[in-house]
Amino acid sequence: MAALIERINLIQFRDSDHAQHYVQIELDDRETRGYGGPLYPGQRDALRQLLPALRRSLCGRDVLDRHYSFQWLWQQCFPEKPLATFERGLDPLTGCEIWNQRRPSRHTATGNMVCALSAVDNALWDLRGILDDKPVAALLSPSFRKELPAYLSTVPSGDLSKDLDLAEALYEQGGDRQKWFFRWGPADGPEGLHKTASLAEGLRTRLGDKVTLMFDFAVGQRGRADWDIPFAREVASILEPLEPLWLEEPFSPEEIDCYRALREATSIPIATGEHSYSRWHILPFLKEGLIDIVQCDPEWCGGISEVLSILDILQKQFPDKIYCPHGHHVLASSQLVAAHSPELCPMVEHGWRWLPAIQHFQTATVEPENGYRPLPATPG
Repeated sequence: MAALIERINLIQFRDSDHAQHYVQIELDDRETRGYGGPLYPGQRDALRQLLPALRRSLCGRDVLDRHYSFQWLWQQCFPEKPLATFERGLDPLTGCEIWNQRRPSRHTATGNMVCALSAVDNALWDLRGILDDKPVAALLSPSFRKELPAYLSTVPSGDLSKDLDLAEALYEQGGDRQKWFFRWGPADGPEGLHKTASLAEGLRTRLGDKVTLMFDFAVGQRGRADWDIPFAREVASILEPLEPLWLEEPFSPEEIDCYRALREATSIPIATGEHSYSRWHILPFLKEGLIDIVQCDPEWCGGISEVLSILDILQKQFPDKIYCPHGHHVLASSQLVAAHSPELCPMVEHGWRWLPAIQHFQTATVEPENGYRPLPATPG
């Protein structure tokens, strides 16, 4: 029996401390609703622009038909602007060259459109799970996992002693996989490099080999990526003997020449993809062998549907790569990881400091216990 879409709206949940925007899709029974989000302000504004086209395209359609996915949604909203131009180094909406351009902010205008449609795709999957009374992972695989290894992401305070004490405390609570963000870059000069080395070496000395370490190159308040090749090479040489599982997103997402240079300079596995907008955006990095860990986020790269396509590409064309999604949120990414093998999708990210706010309006929140995070058991 068909389950027809009746309404698509941008809604806001608000209380005295929090306010978040979501896309809400309601079926023709006027009771069953699916949600995608929360949305950043730029993504919220993009969704507002897209709502007329989305309503024309989706209302009256059967939500159970998986043909209605992110790629289909993009074609309805931007029929003459194929996302495949990303692979050629061109922004599909502006036509501007993207390779080796440093982003001025975390998301581009085109990226906000992708993120908005990602939320719509995730809301469609939410409804499919609700209608089948199953978590989405069960729709994707009958042998889905019910708990997932989780790594804890942590921003240092700048006080090395306190940070090392925190790392040990996290380990004692089951955090034997930890990712730490570096807060310093080229603008900080030799002192920044020294602080970077002190944190990394201090963590390995304090924790020994009992903890898997990863490092992310987010830098303070100056933006997501202000590293350059010389600084990245210096840090990589410091980290090599510490054997981290990966180095994450050392450069702006389109600075492909920087990734080429770092690939030649280090044997440390390189991770990126959380700010990639569809399979075509990440494919050049895979085809050149520039990265080892793919982190495309279903909240930002095209929803569950697009990540399924990316996972299919990895399995068929790049079987030596693994998928560890960015942990902006826990819901969609957890369903995807749970539905695939631990060899392909070994673990999920848990941002223990930022996720409480993101999960604020969820009916049930999820937290790791002894290093594992349960898959949300509710349908959707």
